[in-house]
Amino acid sequence: MNLSLYQSFFSNKSFDDLVDYFHDTLVDTNRGYKFFVNWEKIKQNVEKYRIELNLLNSLVHCPNFNLTLRKVVTDYPEVLPVIPLLLAIRDIKIKVIKDFTDADSDTVVHNFKKRSLSNQEIEELITFFERTGLKDYFQNMSCQNIQDYVTGVEVGLDTHARKNRSGEAMELVVGPIIQEIVKRRNLPFQIENQKYFRYLKDHYDLEISTSLLNRKADFILVGDKNKIVNIEVNFFSGTGSKPQEIVDSYINRQNELLENGFYFIWITDGFGWKGQKNQIRKGLEMIDYPLNLHFARKGLLEKILCQILQVSN
Repeated sequence: MNLSLYQSFFSNKSFDDLVDYFHDTLVDTNRGYKFFVNWEKIKQNVEKYRIELNLLNSLVHCPNFNLTLRKVVTDYPEVLPVIPLLLAIRDIKIKVIKDFTDADSDTVVHNFKKRSLSNQEIEELITFFERTGLKDYFQNMSCQNIQDYVTGVEVGLDTHARKNRSGEAMELVVGPIIQEIVKRRNLPFQIENQKYFRYLKDHYDLEISTSLLNRKADFILVGDKNKIVNIEVNFFSGTGSKPQEIVDSYINRQNELLENGFYFIWITDGFGWKGQKNQIRKGLEMIDYPLNLHFARKGLLEKILCQILQVSN
């Protein structure tokens, strides 16, 4: 670490004290309120199929369901790609075994690509609705608005996708901190999120080493005078990678960045680091700007960014 900077910020704590302080301020969750449901994405996904969902509303409590379904998919084949979503599936093709009780039963592939269906394909679609329970849902359980139902499906898909995605949760926590610092201090940084370093070559005309071109960054801050800061975030819950592997990977990332003249900030947290002081010590020794969430929120991230830009605190 940049020891003098850390000591000036934390009242001249010794390196050993900083290791202890880092360890003792770790948190057991990185979930903010925006972690649970991405409402904006759900709104966009539902709006994308607004017309098709309104067409499917004609099936709700329909007494002549098979006949109406046949007419809907014949006249409006654009509803086909929406049907898997009714079962919380995003795939266009769904493969099923026709009958599990029959050892010789064939596998059937239902293709929901937008197209004109033959009579046989329509019959297969009707069978699909019957056997998956969709027909019963439309006739006996559905609300009046399929759009409301799909909104609920999208909520379920979104929350399921976020399970164990601690990296994304860290981005949701750290991203607003970075944005607030840059805005409040009027720092000349352009914030790029989840971009490959090749992006810097293509959009900022920067020379990037071949070893770094196809690597992806959580955050890249592009400053004036070609000052580039890569901020990587992770949350170590104790599952998956080993502490040594994590530390070594970020040490290697810093080395690659230094070869390009770039700066590196590593923000990590999680109770997986508890009892791992040797690895914390290694990270603090070998990486210039290591932070946990407490350090970042206390203002050290702001101090680091200002120092990189040589802006007075």
